[in-house]
Order: sequence, then C-alpha cells, then structure tokens
Amino acid sequence: MSRSAASAAGLTGVVSTITNMRLMQAALASSAEEITDYKALIVLFLFGGVNTDNMLMPGASHPGRANYDNYRGVLAIPTGNQLPITAGNLSGGEESFGLHPTMPDVQNIFNNTGGAGNLSFVANVGTLIEPTIKTGDLQFNVPVPPQLFSHSDQQVQWQSSVPDQPFTSGWAGRVADILSDMNNMSNPNSKISMSVTLSGLNSLLVSVPGAPIQYSVTTDGAISLNGYGANYVNALDDPSNIYSYKNPPTSTSRRLEAFQKIMDYSHANLMEDSYNTVVKRARVNEGFVGNALDPTILTNLGLDFDNIFTTQHGVGSIDNLPSVSQQLLTIAKMIAGRDCLGNRRQLFFCSQGGYDTHQDQGGFDGTNLVAGDLDDNLTDLNNALASFNECMQALGGADPNFNYDDFLLATHSDFNRTFTPNGNVAGSSGSDHGWGGHHIVMGGGVKGGNVYGYYHDLQVTGQFDVNNIAGSRGRWIPTTSVDQFSAPLASWLGIDTGAGGSIPGSEMATIFPNLERFANPFQSTYDPSDPLANANLDYLL
Repeated sequence: MSRSAASAAGLTGVVSTITNMRLMQAALASSAEEITDYKALIVLFLFGGVNTDNMLMPGASHPGRANYDNYRGVLAIPTGNQLPITAGNLSGGEESFGLHPTMPDVQNIFNNTGGAGNLSFVANVGTLIEPTIKTGDLQFNVPVPPQLFSHSDQQVQWQSSVPDQPFTSGWAGRVADILSDMNNMSNPNSKISMSVTLSGLNSLLVSVPGAPIQYSVTTDGAISLNGYGANYVNALDDPSNIYSYKNPPTSTSRRLEAFQKIMDYSHANLMEDSYNTVVKRARVNEGFVGNALDPTILTNLGLDFDNIFTTQHGVGSIDNLPSVSQQLLTIAKMIAGRDCLGNRRQLFFCSQGGYDTHQDQGGFDGTNLVAGDLDDNLTDLNNALASFNECMQALGGADPNFNYDDFLLATHSDFNRTFTPNGNVAGSSGSDHGWGGHHIVMGGGVKGGNVYGYYHDLQVTGQFDVNNIAGSRGRWIPTTSVDQFSAPLASWLGIDTGAGGSIPGSEMATIFPNLERFANPFQSTYDPSDPLANANLDYLL
C-alpha cells in the first residue's frame, strides 16, 4: 500500500505518505497501552532569533573566554558583570559559565538555590539534516537546511524538525498523533484537544490530517461569541453549560438558543456541515476551558498564581504583565484545572517576540553596561520562567495529585545571532542572523545545574563557523540537531525509543525521521574531541 501510494504521489509525497502510514501504524500499536499519570510539556518559542551567546556566556576560566573577549566587540559582557554558574557535569574549565546580568532567577533555579528548582542548558542547537562539518567557505560535507538565516523558514524547520522536506506537520503534532489514542484509552473523559496554543496557530502542533487539532485560547481563556454579555451573563444561567438559557428568557438568551439550534442542523453542503461542527466544538470546549480557569480551583488549594506573577514583575495587575508571563500564567492555571480538561498528556505552545536585535541590542562601552532590547527581553524571560517555576512548585505542594516533576518547559528559537556585532557603538549596535544557539530546559524531570550538548571554543573562522574568510561573523554550525534536542522531551511524554533507546523502528523514529542519522541522544557520552558522534544529551532524570 505504501509503495503504490507513494508512487502515485510522486517523489515529494513519498516521505510524507510513508510517514503518515508509520504514524497510523505506531498509533495502532500504542493503543494497547495506558497512560495513568499526568504530564505537561510547554514549548516556549523565542521569536526573532535570540542572541544566546549573551544569555549563556563562557566564564573566566572557560576555554572560549579569550575568543569571546576578542571577537564579541561592544556586545561583550565582562566576567565581572555576568552571573556566574558552574556546570556540574563538566570540568577542566569547561564548567565555567556566566549568565546575562538580567537573569538572576534563572541563575537561582540553575543552582537550585534554596530548592529553587531544576534548570539546565543545551548548547549549540540548530536545524540540521545530517551531522555537518565545514569543508570550505560556506561549504559543507552534507546538504544543509534550505534558507538558512531566514526567519520564517527556520521557525518552521525548528517546529517540524524535518528541514529537508516540505512542511506537513510539527514534531509535537506527531507526538499528539501517537499519544492521543493512549490518552483517550486511559482517560475516556478527555474533553479538549491535548494540543493547546496560547500564541495563535503554529507549525509545532500541526498533526497529520484527521488527528488531534490544536486548540487556541487567549490569556483570558477561550474566545467567546460576541453579543451575549461577558461570560454569557445575559444569556445563560450557568456559563459552563451552553444550554442553560435564562429563565424567564431574555433577548440574548433567545438569540443564543436560536443560534445554537441552527448549529445543530444538518446540511447537504459539506462545508456548511463542517463549519457547524467546528462552531459546536468550540462552544463546548469553551465551557471546559472556562471550568479549568475557574478561580475557585486555586482558592480552594490556597494558591494565588496572579500574586506570584505580579510580585515577581513588580506590577499591580496581571494586565500589566508582559505577554509571555500572561501566557505562562494561563498555562499554569490550566494545569491546576487539568481535571476539567480530562487529558493525561498536555502540549502547550507559547511565545515571546522581540529578539530580532539588528540594532539597540545593548552591550558594554568599556566602562559601563549599556541597556538595550536584549536586556528588556531577557528580564521578561527571567521573570516569566521564575514565576511559572514557583507556581509549579506551589501546586506540587498544595495538590496531592500533582508533582513538580509533572511538567517540562523547553525553549525554541529561529536561530542564534552572529557572534560579532554589526557596529562599534554599545547600545545602538546589534547582531545579525546566525545558526546554532543555546536553549533552556526546566522542570522536575531535568537534571538541573548542567550544560549539555557542546559549548565550543567560539573561534571565528574556526571549525564551527560557517565561514573561513577574514571578517567572518561567527555563525555557529550546530553540534546538536533539533531532533536530538527534542527527542528526550517526546520520550518523557511516553514515545517509545526502541529497545535500550536504539531508535530504529520505534515510535521515536516515526516522530523524528532524521534522528537515526545523528548520534543517539539516549545513549549519550561526552567527548569534546568528536561532538558529532557523542550527543551528551542525558538532561532528563
């Protein structure tokens, strides 16, 4: 069947057709298993290409420090202004790092200061088709992802993890394809999609057609119909029950009842019928999300997530929180109200923008730090992560059915930025589009206080720079692929990795079809002499 279907589809359709069939086969194989615990994965996409070489920097004794000082120019942050951290899994000077001075809470979580939590970094991650080394100036031993350094292309490739094929689905959407059968079998009371986005429709949660769809909510909850009052107070007795019309009737209750009767009609036209189905599903889901966000859930647990976020940010109202914190606050509340949603596995997508810092990035003028856009963004990121982490710890202490290790959060981004600046004036200068960068993983399942992957020597025109020529900008060739970075997250959710983590023929190979080309992230070792053959990605407990 797969051969005949693939030949009919042509060369481009071969991979997607076989992949879809493999997903169907994997889902059928998984349906005999049950999921009995709860886990939530949050992917935080940092749009614009965050300059991670100033988020995680070499410390005073790190082998890359001299190159950092030599090439970073006005963007360089002196070691005395960095927040020092020590990677517990490294030695010989490679353990010496510094964080951007706006990230003291991330430093505390990394160090688990006072039981702050679990957080680690994974270094030099990016989109790859195969393990890649440079053979000349912008020349490589294997094909590289198309449209490198392009925002839109690299955003999609990060979210699909299959840069050598036209986009058909996201890696988390393919995870949902497989887990949805297990999720629903173990908990037939599943009420909404396991894929929820707080940042609009995205590529990450796109699944194979007919499989779980992504459900979009706002920071205020589900999007309501207009014209019936806030939370339908003028039309419904009970906003969580879409059929509890006001009695005696009001004009709005009559209109809403008539509208919903129209939605219940069957139509000969398939598009009209499908439209009705979508609207009815949205109305039902709205009630479930509203229940999950009911403030009495947290009140009964003695928790105040709003106060945790507003105190961290130093603002008086959640309306004054940055967007990324509003999104993570809503996710924290939905996790607390997870019983109303009925899912044992939940995938959340959220985002922070503003990282396209071609100018006004900030830096050091030789005497003082000069604030810029990166400082503002990393301040907001620091506060958002700290607040969310504190909420999860508080929930784990108050809810007997939730543990701190029931969530994981991982960052994604378009790409890193150039190592060298595009000017010589601190503050107004910035950096341009790069490639491999450093990412955060946080949660109770993380082996905190470590740096995984490979943080190289930062030598411009060296083996990890795409260029050989003088004046090269320091665009780092990734030593860890998106596939390798994301595969442990999928495994944590319940995706099978094969016997002993061998990958071939497993569900993991279906989710990440290129993963077998790279060093196995589930059989990790650390060998800086050959990083492409040794993944060093054992970042989960």
